[in-house]
Amino acid sequence: MSHEPDTGRDRDATGDDGAVFGRIALDVDALREASWATVVAVVIAGAAAVTLFHLTLPAISDALLPVFEATGGLVEVTLLANLAFVVVIVGGIVLRFGGLRPRDVGLVREAVPLGIGITAGTWLLVQVTGVAALILRGESLALADSLIRFGVLPVLGGFLGQVLGNALYEEIVYRAFLLPQLAKKFTRLPRSVSPRTAVLLALLASQVIFTLVHVPGRLAGGVEVGDLPVFLAAPFVLGVLFALIYVRTGNLFVTVGLHALINDPVLLVDAGGVVVVPLLLVVLAVLFAWPSLMTWAGVGGSRPEPSS
Repeated sequence: MSHEPDTGRDRDATGDDGAVFGRIALDVDALREASWATVVAVVIAGAAAVTLFHLTLPAISDALLPVFEATGGLVEVTLLANLAFVVVIVGGIVLRFGGLRPRDVGLVREAVPLGIGITAGTWLLVQVTGVAALILRGESLALADSLIRFGVLPVLGGFLGQVLGNALYEEIVYRAFLLPQLAKKFTRLPRSVSPRTAVLLALLASQVIFTLVHVPGRLAGGVEVGDLPVFLAAPFVLGVLFALIYVRTGNLFVTVGLHALINDPVLLVDAGGVVVVPLLLVVLAVLFAWPSLMTWAGVGGSRPEPSS
């Protein structure tokens, strides 16, 4: 592990004075640098974990069924499996073996309230939009079919499996760890690469890896090999989107919350595709007006101060 000194050259690309996607909050220079061995180990372990999960999913589901039933569906396979990934890959490889601090992968306590606030606000906006759409169409208001069929706890469990499981794990590894670490590496390529270019290359490279990790899941779901490019387009586009959100806000928990809502918005009413509109508006607001939003909300700066 090495800790690269802060330089003005790097600050121009990754600090508030830079021009990668406008004013950004992710401060790559403030993060410790992991070794290539750590980066490679995380990539390999992440791919192996996902592959093993899909190969053994029936057995895992059967083994964890008592937990699911005992909690009324609140604790399910996605949550427990991804928490295991966080413990082993993030805790074991990134923090223990790699020598990084929690704040080096976005785990900053002071960032949590803002992440919760934006996630909760976005969820409310989605529900209000759904209800308004039904009223304007003259349709009756009724609980979403998923709530009627499965009940509140299983539906809530699905969201917990995202926000405390899948989304949390993927955002830590592929956005908060891999992206800035690759950016640090790319600035020292043999050929001269500007810090701005390094960040862009790191963003694309990290999200290509994120996309390829989804191959086992698509194959397990019955997708033919020849059709993989079509089915991998969505993970790539979403990966880039989440990476842009993280670079723009510097807040892991904002990214996790939006990721979780896009995967599972926990709808109270079935209003169709119109509920995508508020999600898209929030994402666009974050990408294009983050500093102004923070000023309007009275938040003193978009980069949370790390705790010691």
